[in-house]
Amino acid sequence: MADKKQRVRIAVIGCGTAAWIGHLPWIWEHPQAELTAVCDPNVERAAQAQARFQVRTACTDYREVLAQPDVDAVSICVPPALHHEISVAAATRGKHILLEKPMARTVAESEEIAATAKKHGICLMLGHEKRFSLACEKIRQMIEEGRLGQVFYLTVHWGASVKLAPDRLIPEGYRESYLWRWQDQSVGGGILQDHLPHYVDLWRWWTGSEVETVCAEVQNVSRDYLQRPEIGLWEDFGSVLMRFANGAVGVFNTGTVGRGLSPILHLGSGIGEWSEFGYLFGTQGQVTFDFLPWDSPEHGRLMVWSLDGGRSSDRGWYQVELPEPKRCPGGPQSPGTNETFMFRRQMDHFIQCILTRTQPEVSGRDGLATLSVVEAVYESHRTGQKVRVRHW
Repeated sequence: MADKKQRVRIAVIGCGTAAWIGHLPWIWEHPQAELTAVCDPNVERAAQAQARFQVRTACTDYREVLAQPDVDAVSICVPPALHHEISVAAATRGKHILLEKPMARTVAESEEIAATAKKHGICLMLGHEKRFSLACEKIRQMIEEGRLGQVFYLTVHWGASVKLAPDRLIPEGYRESYLWRWQDQSVGGGILQDHLPHYVDLWRWWTGSEVETVCAEVQNVSRDYLQRPEIGLWEDFGSVLMRFANGAVGVFNTGTVGRGLSPILHLGSGIGEWSEFGYLFGTQGQVTFDFLPWDSPEHGRLMVWSLDGGRSSDRGWYQVELPEPKRCPGGPQSPGTNETFMFRRQMDHFIQCILTRTQPEVSGRDGLATLSVVEAVYESHRTGQKVRVRHW
């Protein structure tokens, strides 16, 4: 097993979009890691990753990866239906795990993953990369410093219009990534299962409080309004009202059938664009955030209005300065150019946790907490009732 003087030997299981953007480049370029193997059931995808990142081993069966003694850890980047099976097998083999969200399809599957990881003493980290966004870190810092006072309201709109005209609006290179989410019966959920865990985790982190109750309205616009059942297996729009244990209220809106024009960056007017923006209200101030798509190394923008005594009373809203990312050609295939990218910082944290034998910032318990909210949301939709969230 790796120690401080060794490089962590990591294999990537699943070589789709998430792996290419968030995992493969940052293992490949990390001075304390070695990309040992890649695995994907699509042999061409596995071969492409092997060639690009100069990997010794490429295969189509994850069991071959787990059987290799020169693999210390795995990044699991497959659809949610396979998270439980592969994670339990990896933990049983003693492999450390960086697991893409959602942790699994259900709380029951997630509990078994967490229990197996604990039993075998491995590092289990959930891929909630927003925790490693400099903009999200800055918001948490402002809350901790008291610049917003007591936060009592959080809201986000995170949407795209891609399902209204998929042939025109799916960006080049992303069709497969969209279609399996829309059509695969094994996934277990739609846009809320995909997106809600991000903000449940983020808002828990920002507020230091757990979600107590949820009330949800869920729609399937492509099936019920557009008569497109072939892409309407799962919900594509949802609104969730959450109450936290400390009294704060969160309002979460997401979908692939409608987007707003973002307030600072003005995203949402181009083909295939996503809008992701929101507000936090506190007793001493407010902040609005406007984020770029998940595959962008940019940090987005933050605007603040605060009653903090150190600020001029007539200053009004002001922009928070964030570091500029280093820009060079190459994008994710030239990872040294994106040194503050949240995925790079996430991978570094995972590697350091293994080397120093410390617990990750985003643990299996965090994954369970987010899945518990997702399950409560679907129950609220089925029953038409406010639902209390289970805690650990």
